[in-house]
Amino acid sequence: MKISRSNLFGLIVLLLVGVAPRAHAQFAVIDVSSIAQLIQQAETLNQALNTARSQLAQAQQEFQAITGNRGMQNLLSGTVRNYLPGNMADLSAAISQVNSGYASLSSTVQTAAQANAVLTPQQFAMLPADQQARISAWRSTIAMLQGITSSALTNSSSRFAALQQLINAVGAAPDQKAALDLQARIGAEAGMLQNEQTKLQSLYQVAQAQQWVNTQQDREAVIAGHGQFSVRFEPVP
Repeated sequence: MKISRSNLFGLIVLLLVGVAPRAHAQFAVIDVSSIAQLIQQAETLNQALNTARSQLAQAQQEFQAITGNRGMQNLLSGTVRNYLPGNMADLSAAISQVNSGYASLSSTVQTAAQANAVLTPQQFAMLPADQQARISAWRSTIAMLQGITSSALTNSSSRFAALQQLINAVGAAPDQKAALDLQARIGAEAGMLQNEQTKLQSLYQVAQAQQWVNTQQDREAVIAGHGQFSVRFEPVP
């Protein structure tokens, strides 16, 4: 069967029309709206990540501000605190300057004893041994009272100045932990001062007790020197 040129052209057009849908299906379809949505989601996730990083950095800073060592325990490290004897043996050693670990107190006591003395060394040496012992005991007791109160006054005054130094440092504390450590340090210093006052009061009471002992010994020495009253006015055969 012979196909005319016009029919052939029409057949080709029909074939092309039928093949066109199948050829078009071979190319990927790009959904622009979906891509835009994915980009928006990615930007949202990136913002959330940046926010989390910022919150983590802030949390780390806050953690560091309340933890760690600020070195506040080293403040006033040169301060002399235990300058008063802790027992009778140390007190006696400080007074007599024998193997004393309290050189400053010993020096103060010896200076006070020499300043209070009325008798010259020559006059003192002419007295009987028992009287020398009693006078020495009185001198030591009074000088001890003067020494411990003088040392306590000097050290307490300097310690108050040190406390003021710590208080002034609170305003310059770089973070919360440093401020809290400074406050704790001030409390510790105040506690040490209170302990020193208690110790000083105890030492003062010890010195008073020694004064009473000296007085008692003097009275007994007087009685011993005059003899027993029951036979004092009886004639000696």
